[in-house]
Amino acid sequence: MLSVNSIIPSDNVHATQTRQALNQLKELSSDLNGWDLTLEQDNVKLYKKKLDDANLPPLVRGDTVLTDLPAGCTPLAVATVATLPGCRRIWDDKFETSKVLEYYTRYESLFWVKLKAPWPISPRDFAGTTIRDVEPETVHCSVVSVKDKDIPDTVKTVRGELIVSGWKLFNCDQGIGITYVNQVDLAGSLPSAFLKKLLLQIPLCAGKVRDYISTYGFVPSTVIGQAQFKGEEFDHDARTYTLELNGDGNGTAETLCSERMYADGIQVHLEGSAEMAQDTDKHGNPRIVLSKIKGPVKLVIGKK
Repeated sequence: MLSVNSIIPSDNVHATQTRQALNQLKELSSDLNGWDLTLEQDNVKLYKKKLDDANLPPLVRGDTVLTDLPAGCTPLAVATVATLPGCRRIWDDKFETSKVLEYYTRYESLFWVKLKAPWPISPRDFAGTTIRDVEPETVHCSVVSVKDKDIPDTVKTVRGELIVSGWKLFNCDQGIGITYVNQVDLAGSLPSAFLKKLLLQIPLCAGKVRDYISTYGFVPSTVIGQAQFKGEEFDHDARTYTLELNGDGNGTAETLCSERMYADGIQVHLEGSAEMAQDTDKHGNPRIVLSKIKGPVKLVIGKK
């Protein structure tokens, strides 16, 4: 297995804000000090943190554990399910669409996302950066709103603000722990009862990610070495994963697929200049290794 990328410098103009948000997420998810348990629902413990300013949106958290662990599943694989739009369309009924404006590094990008809302409430959208800190036992995925000239306000939506938001995925004795932390200003005019209920229910998404993986397995998870990441997409219905890279001839990438998701095996198509090897890991999960990646390369993985 290739080693994962740690936090590295980038040309992200929002780098300071991005990294401050990541550090705040790490602090908020490190323990339960100051968090009050408000409810346990669907095997998710929901918490709220008392704030000094009562006018701020609530700071909420959801904790659960993925115990029905697909063989070979890692915190990085769970992070991919939690963040990849093709998965989110399945586990998040409020998700409508999103796009990445720029990849600064493999795990750092500028994005825009739009969420649905029941009539007559206007849909909400967000412009922000995301960054992922990957370690062997723990992965943090942080998201924060930014103002960027490449993402102007959109018609018929209200621009919200993600004050702090993100995931902590970690190995534990029972399986993989999933923690989701969120503080969001949905802006605009909203019925107070609706808003209060919605904000307190948001961290239930921790359980939805858990249930997705228990049901379907994890989506293809890629670790890259010395190649430029250009993007990845996943079509849940077709079970098709598409990875785009660029390399100077020395690039490598390793993609692990879940035997639970691809019980009948996989089909692989490679475009561009790279050497490809296909085998299985010790759990029987299909694995594809690319080496000598030169120029633009596209890898497409689908079910048989």
